[in-house]
Amino acid sequence: MRGTPRTPSTPARARLPWRSLLLLAFLGLAVLLKLGVWSAPLTRISGPPGQVDAFDAMWFLRWTPYAIGHGTTPFTSDRLNYPLGLNLMWNTWMPAVSLVVWPVTALGGAILADNVVSTLGLALAGFFAFLALRRYVRGAPAAALGGLIYGFSPYMMAQDGSHAQMVMAGMMLPIGLLLLDEILVRQRRDPRLLGVGLGLALIAEFFILEEYFVTEVMALVLVALLLAIMRPGQFRPRMGYVAWSSLVAVVLVAAALAYPVWVQLRGPDRASGVLHDPTVFVTDLANLVVPTSTQVIAPGFATSISQHFTGNVIEWDGYLGIGLILVVAVTVVARWRDLAVRTAGLLALVMTILSLGPLLHIGGSQTGIHLPFWVITKIPLVSDMQANRLMVYVWLAVALITAAAVAELWRHRLRWLWLGLVAVVALVPLIPAPIASQEASAPAYFSSSAVDEIPAGTGVLTIPCPCPYSPQGLIWQTTADMRFKIVGGYFLGPTAPGQAEIQKLATSLGGADWPAMPDAAQQTEFLRELVSSHIGAIVMAGVPHQAAAVRIMSSILYPPDITGDVTVWLVRIGVTDTNLDRGPP
Repeated sequence: MRGTPRTPSTPARARLPWRSLLLLAFLGLAVLLKLGVWSAPLTRISGPPGQVDAFDAMWFLRWTPYAIGHGTTPFTSDRLNYPLGLNLMWNTWMPAVSLVVWPVTALGGAILADNVVSTLGLALAGFFAFLALRRYVRGAPAAALGGLIYGFSPYMMAQDGSHAQMVMAGMMLPIGLLLLDEILVRQRRDPRLLGVGLGLALIAEFFILEEYFVTEVMALVLVALLLAIMRPGQFRPRMGYVAWSSLVAVVLVAAALAYPVWVQLRGPDRASGVLHDPTVFVTDLANLVVPTSTQVIAPGFATSISQHFTGNVIEWDGYLGIGLILVVAVTVVARWRDLAVRTAGLLALVMTILSLGPLLHIGGSQTGIHLPFWVITKIPLVSDMQANRLMVYVWLAVALITAAAVAELWRHRLRWLWLGLVAVVALVPLIPAPIASQEASAPAYFSSSAVDEIPAGTGVLTIPCPCPYSPQGLIWQTTADMRFKIVGGYFLGPTAPGQAEIQKLATSLGGADWPAMPDAAQQTEFLRELVSSHIGAIVMAGVPHQAAAVRIMSSILYPPDITGDVTVWLVRIGVTDTNLDRGPP
């Protein structure tokens, strides 16, 4: 994808400080947009109140170092969904990132680690995009603007609200672009060395986010097909070089991923069925021109439309804006001879169409119009990918095209007028709103020696309930350095059986309504499930009606062993041949 030739480069030592300053500027902007968490980085986490995905990411960042440090496999765990456990390969556990930020997690905790990851992800995505775009546009400022557009796009800002994994995975895409350019177009280095580089990049992407690994392979193949179609005369002479690089990359990836994929497909606690409804997490056609609350400029009439999109605000990331669409369209037409711009334009078009999902959505309403992504939903293993997340490739392509437009306008008369016009109509509407944050602190009990009264490795029932959208148990567990295992949690995979009454009572005691005393049959079933699930402690804290909840649990069991901000019952229930024996208090 060789683009417009660059001007003569300055010495590397002269370029380095400028690039360092740019990286610091991107990092400063990321911190500014995330002041909500950086005002209290040990106790606050990204996301609007009620959005729990960031708590899940926090748990994943702690799990991998814990597993390796304790000599156990990181691919499966029974620290959640106890006693059945979960298969991490079906979850967004980002082990590569967890290992890199291990020192941060060890020194400051998992909440700080998640804030570091989500902030660095924005800055590095923008910076790596800048490095990639320097190949295709004249002038570092234009490439820097492209990096800014990509790293702080509506897509990245929406996903960063809860999904540190998505932003870090998006950081890798510009690296893939650099490698693809070398392999398919420039072909200046040893193809085997580039194959190793591509293989390592894909392996890293797999262990950041498997979904992006799959879609990145799709994007690589799509770009190769586009180039082959547009430059058929250069296809045959370049095939040998491409084949060597591809073979090395495939062998390396296959060797590294064989066991993890085996664990995913043949290991324990595998997820099954439809994980995500393919018609929910899609790009609404209206979202291309209608902003959401993640933009500063989001009038009420616009958000009244966008709030009806399917999914949630974290996944409403398709906003381009009328102005930017016009700039991109005009630039592609005007610079059609530029292979990089043409390829980027076609890639953006294809990925936008695919991101619309299997059925067209307009203004939150699903039509009966089938779209190309419908075919993907019929392919095993890849059918669960979320269509809306393909917009990340659109934004990388749009960043390249916009940077090329700015570089071209800089050479014309009245350049300030034209650049100002582009900024007003295309870029100003993209200005992001600050990312929301929420409280994520745990009672002091869990970071003190008092928690040692719960034996290490004990199965614990947490109240509020261990439900997918109640993250207190995750915070308590990570704060206590994974000392105990918890029932339930937020994960993909089969749930532990035989815990219906446990879940029901925990939900009642931790709910907003005044808790009701269960009847005798419900109490008996609750006790039976405690035994069958091997639960050794019940921990309660921060529930709306704490005193009433403690009385009910004490009447079912016995007075608690620990009281205060955190109430703990160390379970002393045994099973005889004929009945449940609660044992002495």
